[in-house]
Amino acid sequence: MKAVVVRPVVVWGGREMVGGEFSAQSALPRFVPSFASSPLGTYCVDTTDRTLSLTYDDGPNPDDTPRILELLAERGRAATFYVLGQQVKQHPRIVRRIVDEGHELALHGDTHDSLLTMSALTAVRRIRDAKALVEDVAGTRLRTYRPPYGEHTLAQAVGIRALGLRLVNWSGDAVDWIDDEESAVAERSLAGVFPGAILLLHDHRGDPEKLEEGQRLPAFDRAAVLRRILDGLDEREYETLAVKDLLAKYVSVRTHIRY
Repeated sequence: MKAVVVRPVVVWGGREMVGGEFSAQSALPRFVPSFASSPLGTYCVDTTDRTLSLTYDDGPNPDDTPRILELLAERGRAATFYVLGQQVKQHPRIVRRIVDEGHELALHGDTHDSLLTMSALTAVRRIRDAKALVEDVAGTRLRTYRPPYGEHTLAQAVGIRALGLRLVNWSGDAVDWIDDEESAVAERSLAGVFPGAILLLHDHRGDPEKLEEGQRLPAFDRAAVLRRILDGLDEREYETLAVKDLLAKYVSVRTHIRY
C-alpha cells in the first residue's frame, strides 16, 4: 500500500508545530519545574513517530461499543475507552470485554456533569467513587481520567492527580456527538492526525439533554466512521497505542485547556 505523504501540523503557542517540536516551545516560564505542571491535562505527546491514540468517550453503549470492538479486533488496533459510571452500571459485560480484548479502560466520571459546576472537594469525591466502581466491575486499575467537556479547575486537577489519575484531554475532535454524514465525521477526525495526537470520538452521548436547537442526536453508523478513520490511518502508516502506553513512551504536552 502506498503511503499518503502528509505534513501533520498543529497550532501551539501561536505558531504551527509538528510532532517532535513541542519541547522547543513552552507556555510556562522556564523556571517552573516539571512537577508543578503535572496536574495539567495532556493535550498530546511530543514525538516524530507515526503513532497516536484513538479514544472513545461517554460509553459503553450496547449498540455501538460491541461493533467498534469487533472492528478494532479485525484491524488489530488498540483504543482507550473513557467510560461513565452510569453506563458501566448498566453494561458491565461490555466493560469487561473492553479489558479482555486488550484495550485501555479509563474514567470519564460518574455522569457527564461539568466539573465547573461543583467544588473541588465534591468533584474529587465523585471521581474517587466512580473510579472505585469502575475498577470493581472491570477488575483492573484505571490510570487516566478525562473531565467532561475537558473542563476543570487547577484545584480539581491537583486532587485528581492525588487519586493516581493522569488528566488527559485531546488534540483532535471528530465532533461526533451530533448527527452528520459518516464521511464528514471521519474527515474531521483524520484532520487531527499528527505524530503523538490524541483523537476524540464517542461511542455514546452522555448529555442528550444538552442538544441544541437544530441539532440531532447521532444516527450515523459509528463503526462505519471508525472503518473510514482506520483506512485513513493505514494510508498514512500510523500505529495506534492506548493512551497509557502513549504517555509511558513519550513526553506529554500539557495544557489547562483543550485548544
